[in-house]
Amino acid sequence: MGFADPSKIAAVGISHGGFLTTHLIGQAPDKFAAAAARNPVCNFALMVGTTDIPDWCYYEAFGNEAKSNYTAAPSAEHLALFYDKSPISHVSKVKAPTLMILGAKDLRVPITDGLQYARALKENGRAG
Repeated sequence: MGFADPSKIAAVGISHGGFLTTHLIGQAPDKFAAAAARNPVCNFALMVGTTDIPDWCYYEAFGNEAKSNYTAAPSAEHLALFYDKSPISHVSKVKAPTLMILGAKDLRVPITDGLQYARALKENGRAG
């Protein structure tokens, strides 16, 4: 609509905001000039087994059906759905240079979640 110049827009977020940031830069790759994500949720399939809030991963993937689908040992079908609902599934489309800021002691969003995304960005020449 011409309200904003995509060459001047950055996406920034922490934790769930990082989840939104990484989703935005992957699903709308031409809208952002740069991005920064601190302790972002990037892959529910990876996070669900290592976080202190696995029920939240189920809620994000299943919505109101989360409670009836929750299990400590996700099925291959659930893991595939988690992946499809995660920013990591769109990382190959990211164009914006992206700064990843990760905390090694974060129990909510384990560092491995962001490391996997950062490595994928680096492979595509987009990590900072």
